Amino acid sequence: MGLKNGSVINEIFWIRTLACLAVVLVHSVNTTLDNYEHSITQTEEYLLIALRFAAFFGTPAFIFISEVLLAHAYPNQVPKDFFKKRIKFLLVPFAFMAVVFALVLSDSFMGFWEEVLFNLFLGGYTGYFILIIFQFYLLHVLLTKHLRKWNPKKVLFWAFIINTAYLGLFHFTEPAAVPLGEYIWLRGHWVPFIGWIFYFVLGYYCGRNFELLKNKIQKHKKIIFIWPTAAFLAMVVLVRGDIIDVVSSKRIDNLVYTTGVIFFIILLTMKARKVPWFVSLISRHSFHIYLVHTLFLYYLPPIEGVNPLVYFLLAAVYCVLSSIITAKILLSLSSVSNLLIGKTIVTPQDLRKANQGTS
Repeated sequence: MGLKNGSVINEIFWIRTLACLAVVLVHSVNTTLDNYEHSITQTEEYLLIALRFAAFFGTPAFIFISEVLLAHAYPNQVPKDFFKKRIKFLLVPFAFMAVVFALVLSDSFMGFWEEVLFNLFLGGYTGYFILIIFQFYLLHVLLTKHLRKWNPKKVLFWAFIINTAYLGLFHFTEPAAVPLGEYIWLRGHWVPFIGWIFYFVLGYYCGRNFELLKNKIQKHKKIIFIWPTAAFLAMVVLVRGDIIDVVSSKRIDNLVYTTGVIFFIILLTMKARKVPWFVSLISRHSFHIYLVHTLFLYYLPPIEGVNPLVYFLLAAVYCVLSSIITAKILLSLSSVSNLLIGKTIVTPQDLRKANQGTS
């Protein structure tokens, strides 16, 4: 999507790759802390926790990327087969993996069906972001003509306020006495689009005006260099002060931090003429990695005699490589695999080959 000749946004491949790896790092930290709970030192634990917080930009960045590409490729209207393709290659794999995760995590027949329902409708497994992205596909179609006309600064401001107010409700209040109240306050509130609306609006205006965005970032590069570090330190202060104790990417301060990280990545990569092969490799399989990497981590046992920090690195590399290899094997066996784990994402190398074939 958005890979039309002359309109490729190379920076997006870098953001997608780093966001994918960030998601992997978060879950690799969780696995390490669980497996070394009784033997890890305080210094090692604090370092891993800091890495986890630093990687919280991952999932929000995917929301941003999705809308950047939509706004850039389809500034006026989407193709007729837009939803058909995305249901086939995103929603169907999401549903299939929801069942797979339920099989892995449940220990009874009734438990299996409960897991399936939670996974499909309440964000019960890591593929929940697909539900969010589909909501934004609908919003893009419904709001494009309005977003074009509205003042971008005002829309961004109010989107930020609404997003902050929504997440703040679950940060600073006790769970409501309603069915599934505890779960909704814990993670069920992640699924509605309103919890991500700022990233969608930011992605829309950045996608429509990407060259202008790069000029602005270059002009204010001193601020961009400082922004992620300052926002991360502010996050640490809020955590250490027990002001915001949420441990997920759905923190209200992550809105500022993620934006800073995205702009910082664009600043560092805007001058690169080519996307390196390893960035393209991760980007190509980022959907597969996101969808299945936690399955491999689930079965990863602690390794006796291995330092927790080394284990963390091994876990991250292991689940990335396992996800890529599994995807390659399945996709090579049958085209039906596209419906089970999704398609690969087009890379600049693919586009160059296509252009050479038509020249």
